[in-house]
Amino acid sequence: MIRRLLVPYLMGKRRDGLQRVQLVDSHPWAVLGSPQSTATELVDKDEQMRSMGRVYAVLAEHVAAAVTAGELPLSISGDCVSTMGVMAGLQRAGREPQRMLWLDAHGDFHTWATTHTQYLGGMPLAMLVGRQDRRQNRRDTISALRQAVGMRPYPEELVLLSDARDLDPGEDEALARSAIIRCDLDQVMSNLSPHESLYVHFDTDVLDEAQRMPALKYHVPQGPRVEEMAELFRCLRDYPLVAVSLSAWHSELDAGDQAARICLELLDELLPGPRSTPRERNASNTSSAQSARLARAVSSDSSGASGAS
Repeated sequence: MIRRLLVPYLMGKRRDGLQRVQLVDSHPWAVLGSPQSTATELVDKDEQMRSMGRVYAVLAEHVAAAVTAGELPLSISGDCVSTMGVMAGLQRAGREPQRMLWLDAHGDFHTWATTHTQYLGGMPLAMLVGRQDRRQNRRDTISALRQAVGMRPYPEELVLLSDARDLDPGEDEALARSAIIRCDLDQVMSNLSPHESLYVHFDTDVLDEAQRMPALKYHVPQGPRVEEMAELFRCLRDYPLVAVSLSAWHSELDAGDQAARICLELLDELLPGPRSTPRERNASNTSSAQSARLARAVSSDSSGASGAS
């Protein structure tokens, strides 16, 4: 059984437009958040860290509960920092994965020492594996974030990073010196074992689909197409998955929910059990009141669109 968790946040900022997933997918989703983290705009990086710590601590609780109940947690969030919440939940339940597959067009391996933009969305993988934050002798805020979420650093040598083709100077060198394994999509299967438990993280910007999915964040050319990702996911379907997470698209730019539909169809190729039923074929599950409420959320969300993971 799959427990579906929706986390409508981007870098600690509330993004209710992501709740439109509920209008597209027939499965029930638990919408997570923190009553202390409702701001749609945050400028201060430390406050963003605190907000993410609160939100992803909640995610960790739900992931741990799902795993303890024998369920597979699937989470959709606005950024890749959410992987810390998923990993914390797996660790808490005693199911830290033997391998992690990170699908991303970017390295997400910056630290404060290498970043030129100060954008937290360029740091999640570095955060996950325990890279430290020693900026200007201030306290280690990234370690503080990990502690707030309740996550132990994950071993670098267990991470497989696929199709990271847009790397910045400094980040590229840091990855080269790390124990993280890098490969193209067609080499993923040869680097995984069906006997090892697996956590799959899918950042949708790994796809090269600017025309079909214009709502994807930070398009990078020369990447895999939807059909290639679907083939990989079909190959992984029978692997011992312990968690799946997805970092989402710009929901406010997703005309007709095209990106949402394609990504949910891709997840169907990966997840065990019956396929999803599109909402338009199962309209009785969605009330007009719910549709109106979520439509208003997207409208109010569109004024604050920014960032990617």
